[in-house]
Amino acid sequence: MTANDVQPTAITLGCMVEALVSNRRTAEAWKLAQQLSSEESTRPLVNTVIYSTIIKGFATLKETDKVMALYEEMRSHGLQANTITYNTILNAFAQSGAMDRVPALLEDMKTADPVVEMDIVTYSTIVKGFCNSGCLDRALKTVKEMQAGGKYQPDEVMYNSLLDGCAREQRPDDALKLFDDMKKAGVAPSNFTLSMLVKLMGRCKRLNQAFALMDEIKQDYGLKVNIQVYTCLISACFNNRQAFKALAVHDQMIKEDLLPDEMVYNSLVQGCLKAGLPDKAVHLAKCAHGLSLPKAKGTPPGIGERCLSELVYALGGAASKEAKALKAEIAECQIAPKGKGSSKGQSGKGSSKGQRN
Repeated sequence: MTANDVQPTAITLGCMVEALVSNRRTAEAWKLAQQLSSEESTRPLVNTVIYSTIIKGFATLKETDKVMALYEEMRSHGLQANTITYNTILNAFAQSGAMDRVPALLEDMKTADPVVEMDIVTYSTIVKGFCNSGCLDRALKTVKEMQAGGKYQPDEVMYNSLLDGCAREQRPDDALKLFDDMKKAGVAPSNFTLSMLVKLMGRCKRLNQAFALMDEIKQDYGLKVNIQVYTCLISACFNNRQAFKALAVHDQMIKEDLLPDEMVYNSLVQGCLKAGLPDKAVHLAKCAHGLSLPKAKGTPPGIGERCLSELVYALGGAASKEAKALKAEIAECQIAPKGKGSSKGQSGKGSSKGQRN
């Protein structure tokens, strides 16, 4: 274009910068923007959107110092950052654990002319960042400040971030209070919500409560529990030395037309071996290959090589009669390609919502 004297437009530059950033060549995008800013004829093309796109690229790469350098360069050129720009910078802080920089940036938003208002994404990003940094109390304080403003209320994404913070700090009572707040606010829990509650209750030796929460959410919200939640529940059972409850969870999955994947069967087999139940481990390995009941619909996923090796070792080694018989049976099976396990009914109503940013 330049060789043929074709003048680029703002759209041209926007597409070029987006292409570079998408291909993780953010430094080149920045260099291009600086080059165009240095020339009077093309300087107007380098606007807030261009800077926001480059900032997002460095934020994704977790290069916080470059994010801030771009922000300062943008301001020095007299360009006003908008809410998207500030949210992108806040997300960079959240991803890199630089939450100490948040207060100064929020002050910039307040003192901007015109003032840049915080939106639900701003609050959600700050909450997520504090939760990821092990600062749940500061995250909860941020939510209270947001609610005091009267404009926004926590949504499922924000509640899930807070519950994740509870899981990180092993604070089950706070998690249960947050879950009650969700219900009162009319925010329906998703499988992502349930998986964190189950994981936390399992870690805190409240296995019965994990089962009770699952039953409550299934009944009250008609949630189709997915394979990830059941995987968390199986792990919780083994962590609480309740191997037979883990086996019952496996049977329940089959009953609900879910196809446990390789990861689930690896967890079941290894859990049974650690619990001193080699016969159950063999049975589950056979279930994973469609050789024993209960059988799930679909192509059996099998178990991983490492898991099989551990099972063979527990049976007395590769030379043992039991191990040889098991390996011979497994060798005849048709299993799903690795990484292709699926579960019937896993999507649709009750599927986990993606997290912001």
